[in-house]
Amino acid sequence: MADDELRKEQEPEEDWPTFDWKDGILSSQQDGEAAASAAEAAQREASQQEQPPREPKKKKKHMSVQATILSALVYLLGVLLISYGIATAGWTLANDVLALNKEELTASITIVSGESLDEIAEELEEAGLIEYPLLFKLFAAFTGKAEDGKIVSGTYELTTDMDYSALLTSIGPQSPVRSVVTVTIPEGYTMEEIFALLEENGVCAAEDLMEAAETEDFDYAFLENVSATGANRLEGYLLPDTYEFYMQASATSVINKLLSNFETRFDEEMQAQLEELDRTMEEVMIVASIIEKETDGQDQKDIASVIYNRLSEDNTETNGYLQMDSTIQYLLDERKENLTAEDLAVDSPYNTYLYPGLPVGCICCPGLEAIEAALNPNETDYYYFYLGNDGTTYFFSDYTAFMQFQEEQLTEAEADSGEEDVSSGDEDNAA
Repeated sequence: MADDELRKEQEPEEDWPTFDWKDGILSSQQDGEAAASAAEAAQREASQQEQPPREPKKKKKHMSVQATILSALVYLLGVLLISYGIATAGWTLANDVLALNKEELTASITIVSGESLDEIAEELEEAGLIEYPLLFKLFAAFTGKAEDGKIVSGTYELTTDMDYSALLTSIGPQSPVRSVVTVTIPEGYTMEEIFALLEENGVCAAEDLMEAAETEDFDYAFLENVSATGANRLEGYLLPDTYEFYMQASATSVINKLLSNFETRFDEEMQAQLEELDRTMEEVMIVASIIEKETDGQDQKDIASVIYNRLSEDNTETNGYLQMDSTIQYLLDERKENLTAEDLAVDSPYNTYLYPGLPVGCICCPGLEAIEAALNPNETDYYYFYLGNDGTTYFFSDYTAFMQFQEEQLTEAEADSGEEDVSSGDEDNAA
């Protein structure tokens, strides 16, 4: 009993809530709960004050049906305009590539050796044959028609009816519209004279021809043992004839055409005559070139005999010296009517007064008749010949007879000249 009383004293008395009629609230426990609720409310209010206020959600704008249709129409119109522009540009470019709807026009175009595709395209544009050089170059590159050897120098007659492909084909090696010129090379022309003639006719520049003659390797058997060097190695082998050349052709192709013609015309019969004569082709061609320059008459075979007789080792008349004025004339810048002692003393392997035997090379390009004479000389004992005042060539077997005839001809010429001078003076006095 005593223990129970002691326990009760130790246990705390429960704080029972009481109702305050004045304030209208419960005391004790209810007051605690109310305080807690108030604290939570204050905390929430503080938290809300720390966070930034949220913006109200925007309401989605809804496009009207009319606005949607208008937007679609604008888009469609833009697509159509772009498509039209592309189609128009494509059609315009196609017209140029395919040569459609072009005004009729013919133009002469000259392409020189080494000219670039850019330069060619510009020339075609300037001539009115194309409108878009860049497109032309792209087409040429894409089709492979601008590769090496596909475009060659020349003069071409081109028209606006030709599309890009036809234009490129027409300026190529198989061109059907390449301009051609006919040139006749006279017998006895030197290589330099031939090149000048070709330049005059628009075939090729003489300078380019001379450079090719000097530097190019022409693969012909008859040139293998030629003694002359440089461009002179071709002297004598550019056969005089009538040719058709492409205008503005390459120098190498022009020279090859001349050499190829010589190779063809010096046929098997001539080869047989050459073997029978027991001379080399070079010797025969040098003799033929001298014949060509010494006479243009029907005495070529007699002059051939004079040359061969003077070349013979056992002759005591000339001791192997040809002494041909034509070989001296070849060394001079201009041909002279009468040679001087100074001319005869020029130190050159072509000087047949200074050196015995044949000159080192041909002195012109002989024609077939002179070559035939060199291959088939008459059998004579002549060592000398002289062109008389009457235009006839006279032949002699000894030096004394030759010199006597020469003096007679000179005296006669001086007398004729004196008579002409007197006659001219009488006419002047009469006037």
